[in-house]
Amino acid sequence: MGTVITTRWDTNSPQYLLKDGIIRNIFDTTAREAKVFYKTLVNDKTTKDEWIKDLRMAGLEEASELAEGENIPIFKPTLDTTKTYTQRQWGGGVRMTHRMQKFNKYDLWKRWVKDLAKIQKEAKDVEVHVLFNSPTSTALTAGTGFDALAMASTAHTGLVSGTGDNYSNYLNAALSVAAVEDARYYFATLLDDNGMYIGANATHLVYNPNLHFTAKQIVGSDYVPFEESNTINIVPEMKLTLYEDPRVTSTTMWFMLAKNDKYDINVFTAQEPDLEIMDAPDTTRDRIATSLQYFTCGWGDARMYYLGRT
Repeated sequence: MGTVITTRWDTNSPQYLLKDGIIRNIFDTTAREAKVFYKTLVNDKTTKDEWIKDLRMAGLEEASELAEGENIPIFKPTLDTTKTYTQRQWGGGVRMTHRMQKFNKYDLWKRWVKDLAKIQKEAKDVEVHVLFNSPTSTALTAGTGFDALAMASTAHTGLVSGTGDNYSNYLNAALSVAAVEDARYYFATLLDDNGMYIGANATHLVYNPNLHFTAKQIVGSDYVPFEESNTINIVPEMKLTLYEDPRVTSTTMWFMLAKNDKYDINVFTAQEPDLEIMDAPDTTRDRIATSLQYFTCGWGDARMYYLGRT
């Protein structure tokens, strides 16, 4: 039957006070609007499909010089690995006895039904942040990318063999002007899966709140901060959007994103959290409220993401 909220009060705890109606106010820090931060970090998409499969493909290779009379080579695109996104199911509920609803002097049913929407939204936010809080792990439920590596790796492989198409998107350095310069160079010299230049402009600097003042000083100073010099600080010219993310758990973590059409860290939602209230399927007259949602998250190609430090 599961957990049921009843009037069987534990008189050895403050729980019994709910029965007597002598409480002036119920102070509950969890009674708030849902806090959601993931949408800035991902491509937030909807779907009607139970699963989605992406295919990595490289277009035609570089043209070559021909000798007189030589046949023009005929190229074809290269097809490679796939990435599957399978919907995952998340739910929660609350059940209260008829007696509890009838004799309790506080509208706890309404409070806890409303709470279902909040815990669903925040459960999604926490789960999506697992991608960013464990970026060097290949053991996530979300799986790995096209190259079977973690989202942040020093050994990402492109589709064509060689070195020109491989890339490292993990710096492992504290947030500083020099580290941001390294990140800019990474994006400015990016190659595609054929080893050809594509480049990108970083758009977001994301960090744990512990790094907020460091981030503000780096992007807001006329001169390079934290050193005694007259060196001009060029970072402000990057026009980065600062994003302080309290769900980033490591106090030293920061990363940069290039949110463009090649950005490939995704959330696919098949169903937003719903709410269904019903009578219990028995003769108790209990009430049950349930909420259900479907979503999945992951990445295929992570080159538009650059991890500074975990």
